[in-house]
Amino acid sequence: MNTELIKKIDELVDADYDNIVKDVIELVNIKSVRGEPLPGAPFGEGPKKVLDRVLEIGEERGLIPREYKDTGVVSLALDEGDIDLGIWIHGDVVPEGDGWDFEPYNAVEYKGRVIGRGATDNKGQLVATLRILQIFKQLGIKLNYIPAMYVGSNEETGMGDMIGVPGNDDAKGFVNLYKCPKLSLVPDGGFPMGYGGKGGMYIWLRAKKPFSGVEINAGLPESPGRAVAIVNAKQCPELTDCTVECGEKVTITAESAPKHLAHPDPNGNMITLITKGLLQSGLLCEEDKKMVEFLRRISLDVEGEIFGVKSGGGVTGDLTLATKDVIMQDGKAEICINIRYPIEITFDEIVERMARVSADNGFEVSRANRGVNPYLNPCDTEVVLKLTEIANSITGWDQKPYTVGGGTYAHRLPNAYVYGMSGCFRPEGFPADRGGAHGKDELVSVFRLQNAMKIYARAMLALDEMEQW
Repeated sequence: MNTELIKKIDELVDADYDNIVKDVIELVNIKSVRGEPLPGAPFGEGPKKVLDRVLEIGEERGLIPREYKDTGVVSLALDEGDIDLGIWIHGDVVPEGDGWDFEPYNAVEYKGRVIGRGATDNKGQLVATLRILQIFKQLGIKLNYIPAMYVGSNEETGMGDMIGVPGNDDAKGFVNLYKCPKLSLVPDGGFPMGYGGKGGMYIWLRAKKPFSGVEINAGLPESPGRAVAIVNAKQCPELTDCTVECGEKVTITAESAPKHLAHPDPNGNMITLITKGLLQSGLLCEEDKKMVEFLRRISLDVEGEIFGVKSGGGVTGDLTLATKDVIMQDGKAEICINIRYPIEITFDEIVERMARVSADNGFEVSRANRGVNPYLNPCDTEVVLKLTEIANSITGWDQKPYTVGGGTYAHRLPNAYVYGMSGCFRPEGFPADRGGAHGKDELVSVFRLQNAMKIYARAMLALDEMEQW
């Protein structure tokens, strides 16, 4: 590899701090939560604004823009022609919720970080990728292949930009309409390299009977870490982990820090707190008490033991089960559960076992949605070994290729690998329950992004020296 060229690239990356911050702030400040479909904007106005701005920026900086009709995907290539290497990023974000100390869409630089919704999932990575392509363009680097960054607009809520949305002619799915690159890298993860991943699914369990004297709502989009129960009672209980308001009815509120669903807290979440509070309040009748107790147990069952679906131990890791929300349907409580499952168990097995256990506890499966299937790529190829070596050389780690728990575009593309750029690196003194992807005060480390740019530059040059991928 050309050491003089690497030195020039590193110098430009090191000098790029202010530009990275400026670009990340601009994109974070575009609220790109999924919205109502509009003509030409299959996932709403916000995600489309990000795509439009990415195309504008890329064209201004000499990259080749392309919009993929009827998908919600765009790309910026280093040169004209068929794209060989795709670097896949998403411009959509999860809802911000409330309780932030910083403003989610008025991003700021703070102690070497940018703080705002989507900063580390995935707009920081978007900017880092765009800027390394810009540096290659600036230096006139010519490769034996054509690299490009792709930006999608529906990674967080179903990947309809990749596989299509039934009934939406503006979202027919990239993989259904267009040629995929020979090799794809997905920065939506950590270094060194993810070569496989768990499957992902949602399942909803609904109580067979309505509650007699309580309503529970938890994990709503506007307040993902909050649960509220309203009880038909006037007695005012004293509770330690919940707040209580008394009047004609009793309102009990519980809060917990939102976490990425791939990493549920074994101590539970807001659903655990609200159900525990209700059970301690002494306000529930026996039938309501049984259903609330089942909800409490589910919220703590992060491995699927209650349902008999606990599995794993292989290369794709262990099954995780995360309670997401509770809503009321005709007085009946319905809990939504996200499951990331290893290759040792199937979607159908999970649904069947959960249905059986739920029926024994007064609940039933109201619906189940298959998300992504588990996948495994070869982990001993020249590409994997070399790119892992490069990542370790910059990070100073000595890590091996791994499998991922979160759902990424790598699940939907052929010959695709997760390759960095995990950017959540909290400053000293920053609360441990804040700063992460999908959480309050989400942040990205500019230093981490610059390291990622150096890794990607070396990886792209190394790929140029390989005969085939």
